Amino acid sequence: MASYTPTLALRATPTPEWIAAVRARFPVERALDAVLTRKLVQRAEPHEQQMDFSTLQPRLLAYLHRVTGSTELRIANLQRLTGGASKEQFTFDLWRPETGTRTLILRMDPLESVVETHRLREAQILRAMRGVVPVPEVLWVEDDTDALGRPFLIAGFLEGIVQPEGGGKMTGLGMYFPAPLRAALKDQFVAHLAAIHRLDWRRYNLSSYDPPTPGTAEANRWSLGLWERVWHEDSIQAHPVVEYAGAWLKANMPAVPQPVVVHGDYRSGNFMFTADGRINAVLDWELCHLGDHHEDLAYVGCQMLGCPDERGQLLACGLLPFEELLEKYQALSGQRVDRDRLHWYDVFTYYKTAAISATGLRVAQGRRTHLDAMMNLIGGLGSIAVAQLARLLA
Repeated sequence: MASYTPTLALRATPTPEWIAAVRARFPVERALDAVLTRKLVQRAEPHEQQMDFSTLQPRLLAYLHRVTGSTELRIANLQRLTGGASKEQFTFDLWRPETGTRTLILRMDPLESVVETHRLREAQILRAMRGVVPVPEVLWVEDDTDALGRPFLIAGFLEGIVQPEGGGKMTGLGMYFPAPLRAALKDQFVAHLAAIHRLDWRRYNLSSYDPPTPGTAEANRWSLGLWERVWHEDSIQAHPVVEYAGAWLKANMPAVPQPVVVHGDYRSGNFMFTADGRINAVLDWELCHLGDHHEDLAYVGCQMLGCPDERGQLLACGLLPFEELLEKYQALSGQRVDRDRLHWYDVFTYYKTAAISATGLRVAQGRRTHLDAMMNLIGGLGSIAVAQLARLLA
């Protein structure tokens, strides 16, 4: 087997031998191994800078005719949404004779994403969360490329606000909420996180998730393996702080007594709210997995996602002081917060951020996106992550 080196981004063509070596070194869940391997295989092929959507509407209509068994339905107002660093998104109106018109959202994998994720996993966890926290209704999901050329899911479209008026921030980073809006949202924000962690996930169809063994470090081994693999597949060059952090995480990895559903990206910018201050949708479940509740807590509390209030006090996700969040969370979830354990997940959060930033730069360099500016902006988060890793591991 070919020897492993962390310089895949500089290779013109990832070889099958190299891919096999990477897969052997960094164990991840089977579904995630499939999407990461698919990414590497596609990198070796001739590629476009942008996806061709000229035939999307007739292909989408043909798919819906097939899955519904009705040739009477119609689609209209197919519109591409802005963004696309993670997914290509469209809204459209679906008319069915029995129900009338409903606005839906189509989420498709782009040519290459800032995070490679699995549409079936996203669909299954959204279906499990219906009635637990507010989420869109998933109608159809396809994890192959036959119908539209890329994996996708179709869900109900929800109206709502993501950023306060005049926020003007890259979603989730330093987002400021005026005091009255903070007061309306903060308890809901904590309550929904507690509800996610209370879910008895064993009662639901999560066949695309590998269940980790309770009382072992298996969940963290898979989670760390995922971001190690992303870092080594996508980084342009090695970095001593990131390499040291990965080794430290591996050497100090805690066991997970009872795995819970971990959202993986729970923050401001990933929920919507109404004009009267009600959270009406928790979004972006694509990084969801089974693991330790401390992982979501560390992510929610990381300084990178915080914002100071009018007196300069840092608020977790711009909503409330982290200590207040932990107190409310423990009361609502029944979970205890272990400060020593939380430190490991603080380091993990910034290691993950460094890996995602490497992917942003790699995708821009490889000309696999039309969003070069956004990808380079995401790449800039790596400097913040490295500085925080150095501080935490000093």
